[in-house]
Amino acid sequence: MAEGAARVDDLERGELPLICAKTGVPCDVLVKDTLRVIPRWVPPLAVLLIVPYFVARSYTSRRIQARLPIAPEHTERIRRLVRIAWIALVAAAAGFSAMFFGAGVIGLGAFAAGLLAYLVTVYVGDQMWVGARPSRRADVVIFTRIHPDFARALAEQYAGGSSRELPSYY
Repeated sequence: MAEGAARVDDLERGELPLICAKTGVPCDVLVKDTLRVIPRWVPPLAVLLIVPYFVARSYTSRRIQARLPIAPEHTERIRRLVRIAWIALVAAAAGFSAMFFGAGVIGLGAFAAGLLAYLVTVYVGDQMWVGARPSRRADVVIFTRIHPDFARALAEQYAGGSSRELPSYY
């Protein structure tokens, strides 16, 4: 996976190269998404404790309503993962309630398996989507987890000499 910079106003208007940001294939479908731009020091807090992570994320992140070129096949894969996550969450809830109504250890096992499946599915889905981190400038965002072809197309879009050229210090 690669990284690439884009102007926030281009993200909001959907004025990005018509190449799928995740697969690199030509794509004319724009998907509306809310990107949460989080500083690099925030995610490692999740390893330490979950509460400081959510507190820091809520105070330091910025939301951008973006229109991203994403291939329909990739969007469908993400939707399938969302369905799987819901099923895993329901299984965890059923196991949790079964613990209290006579299933004991079997209920605990179902709860643990459902919860683990949910966490793994959410993590995999997050890694399959486009990430974003802030740059030194408020009008530029750096994409993470994008296809190298999309990163190259972004670099060409903002190549030197154009009126939309990115500043050298983003």
